[in-house]
Amino acid sequence: MKNRVTTIREKTGWTAAELADSVGVTTAYIAAVEDGRYDPSLLLAYDIAEALGATVTELFPPVPRRLRLAEQAARPW
Repeated sequence: MKNRVTTIREKTGWTAAELADSVGVTTAYIAAVEDGRYDPSLLLAYDIAEALGATVTELFPPVPRRLRLAEQAARPW
């Protein structure tokens, strides 16, 4: 899922490691979320948003269902 986690995290001055510690996951997991390789659970998305002082929709802008399905179909896994 495309997101703005990196942009907003960098604006707050946090490192990926600091964000990971704040929400209880590994730095590798945060990197994978930022790269769009992993989609966080809804609860984790809320935790990340709260840690960064943002809303979930600021971090993960809504994408029309049609586009989401096309992106999922294009994934190799």
